[in-house]
Amino acid sequence: MSLLAKDFAVECLAVGSKAFAYPPLSIPRPDEYDALGISEVINDDDTVTIRCGYTVQAIGDFSNSLLKVIDDFAPDVIWTQLDGVEGIVRAARMKGTKTILYLRDAEDAPVMLKSLAKAGVCIICNSQFMAGRVKRITGRAAHVIYPSLDVKFGVSGDPQGYITMINPYRVKGIDTFLEIARLLPSERFLLVESWTLSDSALATLQGKLAALPNVMFSRRVPDVQDIYRQTKLLLVPSVWEEAFGRVVIEAQSRKIPVVASQRGGLPEAVNDGGICVQDYLNPKEWVTTIQHILRDDNIYRELARRAHAHAFSEIFSTQYAASRFLDICSDGSCYKPSFGYKIRTFIQQLSGNRQA
Repeated sequence: MSLLAKDFAVECLAVGSKAFAYPPLSIPRPDEYDALGISEVINDDDTVTIRCGYTVQAIGDFSNSLLKVIDDFAPDVIWTQLDGVEGIVRAARMKGTKTILYLRDAEDAPVMLKSLAKAGVCIICNSQFMAGRVKRITGRAAHVIYPSLDVKFGVSGDPQGYITMINPYRVKGIDTFLEIARLLPSERFLLVESWTLSDSALATLQGKLAALPNVMFSRRVPDVQDIYRQTKLLLVPSVWEEAFGRVVIEAQSRKIPVVASQRGGLPEAVNDGGICVQDYLNPKEWVTTIQHILRDDNIYRELARRAHAHAFSEIFSTQYAASRFLDICSDGSCYKPSFGYKIRTFIQQLSGNRQA
């Protein structure tokens, strides 16, 4: 958003619901403005407005205010994602405004995708895997824009560090990870919370970790660099269909090889900067792969080099993503705007954050 506004002179407005925000909306303090690039915060009774190179609004009565906001801003394009997209598409159609859906996970029901495609919504996916899924379900081709990578990361992984997993949930493969750690007692493992664990889930996890002294557990951290600088190998043993796996390229950008499940969009994310495990439900297969990488310094160094090169491919740059997005907006199959854009977006932090 900030790049679209700054480098491409796009007029942008990001809008979402105060009530539906996850995590709960936190209004920045004045001493945080400079670090966050904020010039102004206006906190009215019903709406929080933040100026940060573009305008962000969190609205209390989102559903009833939506049509008025569209009228006031008069966008050329509405860009939406995650929960609530059907209501936003209905509002856009009422106003005759073209709509783009950014599809970033594989959870959406096929019936909904068919309905949106029939309504003429332009669909952009975060991987070729997801675009293929959309094509199979709707019969329509979808565009692809990969997640962008912040290149300001200033750390590298530690070849003597931990074997790390982020997000200890069943669908993310926590059971596989714990068994890998049991089978490799001489290796040090790091397990990091991402989605907030409930008290009961945390107690259950800590009970399992009590039998694994080689696993260190970390609650959520404000700066993920603190995790990556301690990591030599990232494991992504997901059992569900990951649409892409942003954590993969984040780790790779720090020269950390990745071992991931041969599942969903993960092979696209990993590419040649790691290894995907075909038999991903078999912990012994993971152990064999990990040992193959770590027992040969030459193999480790080559994978680290490839990981870094892959993560810094042009397709993961914010500049490429912004340019590609505007190309899609100009594509006749989606929408050919007049000179100058107003792009109205509903960002996931404000319109609902499906944990994925």
